[in-house]
Amino acid sequence: MNITLKHNKGFKWYKNDSFYLKGYFYIDAVFYEKENALNFLLTIKDTSDFKELLKNINGVFTILFSDKKTVCIASDITRSFPIFYTFQNEKLFLSDDIIYLKNTFNIVDFNTLSEIELKASCHTHGNKTLLQNVNQIQASEYLIIQNHKIIESNFFFSYAIEKAYLDSYSILKNKVVIAFENCFKRFIDSLNNRMAVIPLSGGFDSRLIAVMLKKHNYKNVVCYTYGRKDSFEIENSKKTAETLNFDWYFIEYKNELISNYLPTEEFKDYAHFAGKLSSMPYLQEYFAIKFLKDKKIITQDAIFVPGFAGDILGGSEYSKTISKNLKHSNLPEVILEKKMINYCFSNDEKKQIKAEIKKNLFLFDKNYTKKIPETVLEDYNLKERIAKYIFNSASYYTFFDHQFRFPFWDTELLSLFKKIPIKHKKGKLLFDDILINDYFKPFDVYFEKEIQPTKKQIKLQKLKDKIKPHLPNHLKKRILKKHDWNNYKPITDQMINELNKKDIKAKKMYKDYNEIISQWYIHFSKKDI
Repeated sequence: MNITLKHNKGFKWYKNDSFYLKGYFYIDAVFYEKENALNFLLTIKDTSDFKELLKNINGVFTILFSDKKTVCIASDITRSFPIFYTFQNEKLFLSDDIIYLKNTFNIVDFNTLSEIELKASCHTHGNKTLLQNVNQIQASEYLIIQNHKIIESNFFFSYAIEKAYLDSYSILKNKVVIAFENCFKRFIDSLNNRMAVIPLSGGFDSRLIAVMLKKHNYKNVVCYTYGRKDSFEIENSKKTAETLNFDWYFIEYKNELISNYLPTEEFKDYAHFAGKLSSMPYLQEYFAIKFLKDKKIITQDAIFVPGFAGDILGGSEYSKTISKNLKHSNLPEVILEKKMINYCFSNDEKKQIKAEIKKNLFLFDKNYTKKIPETVLEDYNLKERIAKYIFNSASYYTFFDHQFRFPFWDTELLSLFKKIPIKHKKGKLLFDDILINDYFKPFDVYFEKEIQPTKKQIKLQKLKDKIKPHLPNHLKKRILKKHDWNNYKPITDQMINELNKKDIKAKKMYKDYNEIISQWYIHFSKKDI
């Protein structure tokens, strides 16, 4: 089998005669990484052992196993280290570097449907990439390959369920608290006294990480917040760090930090590294991490610990996406309308996209029509947007040669929260109750001015969302700029200027600034600019 693995920033590839491994994992609460993890995998002798491993493994990893006749590949539920593959002259070639495959085999044709998907949702869907005939391993997917043919493809984790828990609220709350304690203890043990760096927002998810580190007496912690100096994130993040006695830095996204970044070789390398011809290269923290590195605020072995994606566990999708009386037949329409908002589809494109979504739903779970439709939608969101957009944004940590941890994306928590009844997910009822009353108040970090929306604010926002598409562009533009706390406008304006120099007009719906980044990235990938 032709396997080429090139990326060793942050997390390195470890290999022996049978295995390639990148990342870390837990088995029965024991932490494995590097050679230690590779040695553990030596117990795997065949495909049955490999599939059994996937039932019990918990972590962030990509594993390739080969016994000469067969190759098995699996990527964890975050898709942090995707493998790409292409068939050339009836032979299968695999690599973690899609640009390598593109250049080696002179693949120049782009997939039109994938381009539309990336413009609409910041990532391609299913196993497609922007390139024709080049595919990717998806979140929680495994492949079994023999004689250069894929003989089995399936998913080892699903968030879709048939029945929710019937336990009382108090019992469920106790179960979640126990799971939080278990997961965060595992996470803290994995740090091994290295510096923990928290991108601390004004919200709840990153704050819980800070509280847990304090609760378990972890002292080697640095927190940072970034964006405009009038950002609403600053007040509560600073208060949290000061109360917990952690160092805190605010990184203002002013001109001297964010100007003239596009022509630099470093940023071009980052765009290829983070985009992977399958996702939008996320920019939010790129400048902040570069600042922390340049100023030597963080150590070389520091580990970044973002709050990905606690609010999703809690049930934020039930206020943003999931409506009442959801049916399986409506899922493609809901996904298209709620998750693919940055592109104006023609009627033919809508039909094509909905057919593609329906196909992916079936591939994710052939029995999805027997599952609770809301949880099927959550599963699709986890495998698509959360993996390929949110977790892929961690590329900026590894690009600057740092590891990361995702405390919320522990399979103990995922397996628990997927069965929480919908009534406790709405308004993030159970999740926020635990965070506020079991963690924030005891550590004096629950504040009078919280940025968590109330039910009234959520209803008002839904009304605004219905009205906004009908507003004239100059008003939509003004609203977008007003809420641009990360100062994305001057960042994306540089992309617009670069496109304009090549007589390429960016299409702006003024939903968010990601629509500009996605369009720029496609043209950058095609070498139009």
